[in-house]
Amino acid sequence: MKGKIKLYIAVIGLVGICCLVLYQGIGTKQEESYEYSDDYVQVKELPAMLDFYYFTKEEWEEKIKEEDFGAIVTPEAVAWILKQTGSEKYITYDAKAKKRIIREEWNQIYEQLLDLLDEEHTVQIADEVILKTDAETIYGSSKTYQCKLDQMKIEPMTTMGFYVKEDVIIGIRSMKSKSVTLSNVYVKEAGGGKLEFLSKGESYTIELEIQEPEKTGGHVCDLLWEDGSLVKVQVKEDTIQGNLIAVDDATIEIEGYGQIKRSQNLPVYKTYGSIEEKDLSNIVIANMKVEYVVAKDQVEAILLVEPAQMSRIRALLLAEDGSSYRSEVFLGANCAYQAVKKEETQDLPPEAVLKASEWFANEGENSIRVQPLEEDGLLFLCDEKGAKISNGYQGVLELRRYPEGFAVVSELPIEQYLCAVVPSEMPVTYAPEALKAQAVCARSYAYIQLQNGDYAAFGAHVDDTTNYQVYNKQERNDVTTAAVLDTAGTVLKYNGEIAEAYYFSTSAGVTGNGDAWNLTADPKFGYLNGTLMKEGGGSMDLSSEEAFRKFIAEPDAAAYEKEYPFFRWTAVGDYTQPVVWERIAEILNARKNRTPEDIVYSDKQGNPVETLQDFGALLQIRVTKRGISGVALQLQLEYEQGIVTVGNEYNIRALLGAGITELTLLDGSKRKSALLPSAYAVVVPLENGAYQISGGGYGHGIGMSQNGAQAMALSGKNYEEILKFSFQNIELGNGDAT
Repeated sequence: MKGKIKLYIAVIGLVGICCLVLYQGIGTKQEESYEYSDDYVQVKELPAMLDFYYFTKEEWEEKIKEEDFGAIVTPEAVAWILKQTGSEKYITYDAKAKKRIIREEWNQIYEQLLDLLDEEHTVQIADEVILKTDAETIYGSSKTYQCKLDQMKIEPMTTMGFYVKEDVIIGIRSMKSKSVTLSNVYVKEAGGGKLEFLSKGESYTIELEIQEPEKTGGHVCDLLWEDGSLVKVQVKEDTIQGNLIAVDDATIEIEGYGQIKRSQNLPVYKTYGSIEEKDLSNIVIANMKVEYVVAKDQVEAILLVEPAQMSRIRALLLAEDGSSYRSEVFLGANCAYQAVKKEETQDLPPEAVLKASEWFANEGENSIRVQPLEEDGLLFLCDEKGAKISNGYQGVLELRRYPEGFAVVSELPIEQYLCAVVPSEMPVTYAPEALKAQAVCARSYAYIQLQNGDYAAFGAHVDDTTNYQVYNKQERNDVTTAAVLDTAGTVLKYNGEIAEAYYFSTSAGVTGNGDAWNLTADPKFGYLNGTLMKEGGGSMDLSSEEAFRKFIAEPDAAAYEKEYPFFRWTAVGDYTQPVVWERIAEILNARKNRTPEDIVYSDKQGNPVETLQDFGALLQIRVTKRGISGVALQLQLEYEQGIVTVGNEYNIRALLGAGITELTLLDGSKRKSALLPSAYAVVVPLENGAYQISGGGYGHGIGMSQNGAQAMALSGKNYEEILKFSFQNIELGNGDAT
């Protein structure tokens, strides 16, 4: 037969007969055509499967040709392969003068080869329900694969067994897997011989040839296939309910239940409003009614049954060294208080000191909740004798045990939390309208962090430092509490969504648009346009070195912050000493771990390299790119043997700060500093190899300037006017639910 030959094989699936098509290309006259089948293995399948050993796939193709061995695998072909791989003495099989090797026999031979020769276990076995295909991509029930099998097309809702290498399908193990389960799908509707379900982020509808069980719709189910056909829909009806407190790779912690094992792939389904699959990150810890589908003593899926009600926040209290863990914790209270473990509750008198290590006697107990017994009672961290080492905490302090040590989490209503944030972030002597603006910013920022769940492994949303917002480092104050209560529930909104309200201490006379943090490409940050910090606002292009140098040297007399010490500052940086080079190297290595995309090492020819090693002496530092607000976006460090390009305003401040010891502020005062106050800086080389650094502002320069807010408040502006000046096109609204 001449010309293009199309070979078809029927694979029985849920949607009828699904065709697996193999195109053989143009060839010479052939006596017989062969399809993918369990009754034999085609010779052309072998090169990809043998690619794991010694030769490449292309080299195996040159060695194993149909004109030499025929179209299908025979005992003679197997004998040749075993000889080529040096395994004929170790692998036996039953030849029996057969004309062909069936696929099951080949699998036994092949898997012996893998056991013998694939020392790094590069080839894996996978049995999959095929959910969908896209070009050469196959979306399976457990993983997504690339398929390189000679123009083979596989239709959805079939089940097959594969051999896989590095997530690429290299061979077929079975045309119909004997038994495969698609676990923990959410059945949206069932009836009329059809089943609509969610899995892996998408919705699927399949026809049923079996009678669906009652109460299938609205439940999490396992779909069981045998020999290529769906044979059972297994409903999982057992659920428990409670707030999610913490989650890691192996367990989740549920309020009232403690830690429970979780499935490795834990789906999250939103069951109110539009039914859709979500992610663990969409769960607002401690603020969301959640149901957990349980089976086999573990959580199999999570159901979100109503929107989050933003009422509580959980803050991780970092240790003095900035770490999350403490070797020991002592707690006290100004009134009688209570310690609650999973199996025990104990009341303690005011003079009692709770020692964490003594309370975790039971190996299975990993958290203790401590709360005052009086409504206005306060808890505090103390030493072993009961002397306070912290301000008082409202709400609950939760002690958590980890292999690395103890962690302490403060849980309380969000408005009470803000009453301990605002005095820690803005002086209580500031004008009431400035404090209200600060309260709204702090609330908006906190609500965003509730949704992010950065500290989910600790059962927390934020920590208590400048990493997020400074919490409880200053005593609560009636003035700042009034600012919080007067704006209770109010947040910034942009396009109907809560806006992340960034704020900082002092501007250089202008605020940025977020490009210092690479935010400008994301439309959700469209409210960060930047503005000149003076009456009427406005903008100007300060992206050129000349324009920004003039801006720093000749400050605007109308600027709101013109009299604040950090409005302008200078420093001399000496980067000629090896000790400074070592400090810079430490900063680069640390920051590259945090923001790898912002620090790039390259050789003199511009080719990227992995490390800073052997770069030699630091020769030159210069700003190579600025934003429209004048902020330094890119710093270049030129070494004898290489170049380092640095982005992100904090990285730039840290590196320039490595060579300075003292700042001179606008009022002539001196300040010690190891971090440049801002990236609004001009770097000019001096004759002795040092650099004159002149700049303005304190902080990242994005969003609301706190001292600018104070100046605006003193000029008669209210908090809403201050916020709408600092953030463009925003509205003030309520953020209680999301």
